[in-house]
Amino acid sequence: MKKFQLKRNEKYKNIISLFIFLNLFLLSNIIFSCNYNSRSTQKKNDFDYLPTSTTNTIIYHKFYTLSYSEKHEQAEWVAYTLNKDQITHIKLKRPYFIQDKQVKTGSADWKNYKKSGYTKGHLLPAGDRKFNKTAYNETFLTSNISPQVYDFNGGIWNRLEGKTRY
Repeated sequence: MKKFQLKRNEKYKNIISLFIFLNLFLLSNIIFSCNYNSRSTQKKNDFDYLPTSTTNTIIYHKFYTLSYSEKHEQAEWVAYTLNKDQITHIKLKRPYFIQDKQVKTGSADWKNYKKSGYTKGHLLPAGDRKFNKTAYNETFLTSNISPQVYDFNGGIWNRLEGKTRY
């Protein structure tokens, strides 16, 4: 049982490391090089380039794009832009996480996290989308979350998100 638990923890550490790398890569290459009007919606043509989708399951939401991996029940990457005029401190009511209806195979459910030892870590941070209620609510789709250890999600990951915004 312990051997299985160690392998599972190692698997999640590798997945988390991959997401950190992908997010840092996307932040450094997309955020600062795309012209994006914060009042427009996310469309296929908003990005001249996107990472390769190994699953061929690209989901275009109104304010971000993702490639969904059914095998892992989560996004393999999330792409979005963040402009200075989108950063705001508006207080919005935090919604519940809901399944992403655009994922035809069904995205993970928030219940998958219950008593798992992992928190629901946003890939596209909700704090980056407070400029618009719809944009904010879209970040609470379960296709936009990844299992994270609480100390990581509330610690260094949270500080990285904050530094990106400020």
